[in-house]
Amino acid sequence: MTSRLQSAFLVYVFAALGVFLVVAPWSPLWETSTVGYLPTPLSPWLRSGFLRGLVSGLGALNFVAAWNEARSLLWPSEGDGSPR
Repeated sequence: MTSRLQSAFLVYVFAALGVFLVVAPWSPLWETSTVGYLPTPLSPWLRSGFLRGLVSGLGALNFVAAWNEARSLLWPSEGDGSPR
């Protein structure tokens, strides 16, 4: 069983990472990064919308994890042994 402080920290980390992963691929940060402009066979793929959507999808999964952790923090289940 994790403590309430650990659960709150996990909610914060998952939510912050989720915001970053959803926003970063569509921001100028992604466009101006040097990784996409290296003369490698991967550079067109790194600039593709597919990869941007994939990274944003990972951010959405982080939101789901944050919500699940927040739900267990705010509304504990009956069998977890926490005081009412």
